[in-house]
Order: sequence, then C-alpha cells, then structure tokens
Amino acid sequence: YTVAPDQELEEQFRGHLVVATGPILQDVEIAASITSRMAAEFGKKVFVETRVLNHVREDDHLFEVWLESYEIDLLHSKRKATYSSQEWDGPSVVDDKQMDYLVERVGHLISDDFRYSYRMFDWDFVGQ
Repeated sequence: YTVAPDQELEEQFRGHLVVATGPILQDVEIAASITSRMAAEFGKKVFVETRVLNHVREDDHLFEVWLESYEIDLLHSKRKATYSSQEWDGPSVVDDKQMDYLVERVGHLISDDFRYSYRMFDWDFVGQ
C-alpha cells in the first residue's frame, strides 16, 4: 500500500468518534447517519468509525458512541439507558434531538476551550 500524506487532515484533526453496534440493520443505518452528520458538521476534524461487532445479539442493546479526543467520553449508550443505570440518564435511541446533542457535545469536546480547561470532577479530592 502507499501512504498518502494529508496535510489538511494533520492540521485539522481533533478526535476519533467510535460508534459500536451489533449487526442490526436499524442500528447500522443510524451509525451511517451519525457518520454523515459529523462529516457535514466537522469535516476532517473528526474521524468517524463504525465498529460492527458480529457476536452481539439484538437483546444485548449495544449501541454506543464514544469520542476519543483530549479525553475519552461515552456520549451515548443504548445499553445503559435500557437497563436503567443510575449512572446514565440519556435516551436509548438516537433521534433528531439526540443527534443535535451529539453534534453539540462533540463540538465542545474538540474545542480549544475544552482542551485548555479542566473538569471539576477531576478535582473532587481538593479540600478533603
């Protein structure tokens, strides 16, 4: 194979969005729509990868969206929403509202403001 350097990608790249799902047609279609929307919003700033895990069954409710950027963040989890995890309050489906949330959240998490800031929960130990 031939390595083709992409100067524009090297200058703009800010994060890697991973959509993990099973081989369920509806979920794969949603992953494709996430890929299209992120490409339209961020261009080469965000690389989107869909990982289809063939051993996953539909009743596993696996559909997760992770962003690997300055931090690693779970942005969406159908599994956590389905099993009523107390740690998760997001929806189980990616509808238009959730898609807008994902775009907004990714935009924030790849921004310079986020890069040069810190999260308060990283400092929970202060004052103890």
